[in-house]
Amino acid sequence: MESTVTIPLLKDHHSHPLFYSAFNHAISLNAVDDKQAAENILSQSFEQENGGLTVAHGWRSNHYQWAQAELELMPPLAVFNVSLHSLIINRGGMNCLRQKYGDIVNQIADPVWYENNLRVVLNWFANLYASRENLSHFFAKLRDLGIHYLEEMLLVDENEIQIFEDCNLLNRTRFWSAPDTFQSLSPQAKTQVHGLKLFTDGAIGSESAALHRPFLNGKGNNRGILIYTDSELTHIINQSLETEKSLAIHAIGDRAIEQTISALKQLEPRLKRAPEIRIEHAQLISEEQANMAIDLGIKLCMQPNFSSDSHDYSDRLDQAYCSGNNPFRMLIDKVGYTPGENLLLGSDGMPHGIESAAHHSFFPNIPSQQISIAEFTAGYCLDDFSKGAIELKINDLTNTVICDVLPPQPGR
Repeated sequence: MESTVTIPLLKDHHSHPLFYSAFNHAISLNAVDDKQAAENILSQSFEQENGGLTVAHGWRSNHYQWAQAELELMPPLAVFNVSLHSLIINRGGMNCLRQKYGDIVNQIADPVWYENNLRVVLNWFANLYASRENLSHFFAKLRDLGIHYLEEMLLVDENEIQIFEDCNLLNRTRFWSAPDTFQSLSPQAKTQVHGLKLFTDGAIGSESAALHRPFLNGKGNNRGILIYTDSELTHIINQSLETEKSLAIHAIGDRAIEQTISALKQLEPRLKRAPEIRIEHAQLISEEQANMAIDLGIKLCMQPNFSSDSHDYSDRLDQAYCSGNNPFRMLIDKVGYTPGENLLLGSDGMPHGIESAAHHSFFPNIPSQQISIAEFTAGYCLDDFSKGAIELKINDLTNTVICDVLPPQPGR
């Protein structure tokens, strides 16, 4: 059975627009699952870069790997895992970064340091190529993907706000900032920041999400990384609440989610200081944790496209984790989360756009991950058609969605 539905453009609640706009020149490996194909794409870029630093993103470590010795045979290169939570880089690439950022770049090969300083590393690359031209071009591309608005979850610095203003894009985003970045801003710039953003763990693809049960990697009892001790997290959340800004906390693994909810529970009387408190991703949240979160007034901001992790990372997650990833039906039907109110949807740029989001929402591999069209529209779309529309042709027999981005439709 085929049906046609028209929905408003997307309101992506989680992305990193300045960072991704800096990748206008970079190589996307998102659709590549073969090492030779990846090397062919990279070799074409090496010729164009003329000795500069080549940056690639979207590498899926579950499909192919490079040994460090292989990387050293290539020109200066940095390749981000699709999750952004790991990076491979050769000596030439390190030398390019050192010229701008100094010897601190030497720490980048340490996975624990990388997770603890992820935003620092992402900001290095954002600042290398950030410009008004790149940002304007990026937002034009987003429109073609069905996106009008997306939130900046990792403000680089005060200059980023100025770039958005110069491009007349302040009305198409809102800024979240790390606590130390926020403190470095001028009083005027602080008024432009909607909330503070914390990380508590890593990601599944980089095997750094904090889990109760270990990853299936044969490398011992690896249960991922917690960025903070319990007391440290409670302290930094308390400090963040003092700003009376909203608060977004990255937590993917069930161990990180448990730590986050426990810290917030300890500070329950103070939570009203924040206009909004969100857990970002919450992929492996349990029903018990979700009930505690909703009782505390915590919103969840989740990514339908991450439902594919259940298949993509079945080599590193046990079956219970795979089947419990992105449990939208449990959250909505049992716990009472409501899309558009306390359940928000976004992409994290992995990838941006309606096609992946719609496919993984309407036709996920696991029924518990399914989101209805009405729920999707409430949690992921603008309120009206004034900025444009998306026509969805949905075929329930073939489990396919064809998406067509349309111009504004006044009066609808």
